[in-house]
Amino acid sequence: MSVGSALRKRRNELEMTLRELAGKADLTSGYLSQIENDLVSPSLKSLGRLAEALRIPVFHLLSTSLGNPVMRANERTVVKWMDTGVEVVLLTPYRDWQMLPFHRTMAPGEATKAVRLERAREEWYFVLSGTIRVTLTDDETFVLSEGDSIHIESSRLDEISNPSEDTSTFISMMTPPQL
Repeated sequence: MSVGSALRKRRNELEMTLRELAGKADLTSGYLSQIENDLVSPSLKSLGRLAEALRIPVFHLLSTSLGNPVMRANERTVVKWMDTGVEVVLLTPYRDWQMLPFHRTMAPGEATKAVRLERAREEWYFVLSGTIRVTLTDDETFVLSEGDSIHIESSRLDEISNPSEDTSTFISMMTPPQL
């Protein structure tokens, strides 16, 4: 199920019009229509607003609980992170399990601040190519290169960045899933 289809399905479950959802999410009805018809890919910031208005976690819009445990490359949901050089790809068809894996691409010089969530959780990162810098809340910093990994409590994470001049790719996993 596409992001647009999941959005429409949830909106209809709540018996909400496009205009009502647009007002709650501070987006335009036209933009929502384009998302629902898969004409545009929303940023994670927009998805966050929509998920909040629909009273569901963001990842419920990004995945479906399929009977098939295999997710083919052409079935993955790709989301741009707030119109930056960061791209997040969901790697599983399941949204209701206890872990949520992503393939992430980060352009040179880009950074993403940690989002503070109510539930304590763990995060794990594995660098496939390039370099990432992981900065923790106590100012402890780790620079990871291809093949390196880090496993941390989410509450300690402050920022993930790409300090290099090359694009970095890495796998990240959070448990329990909350986005």
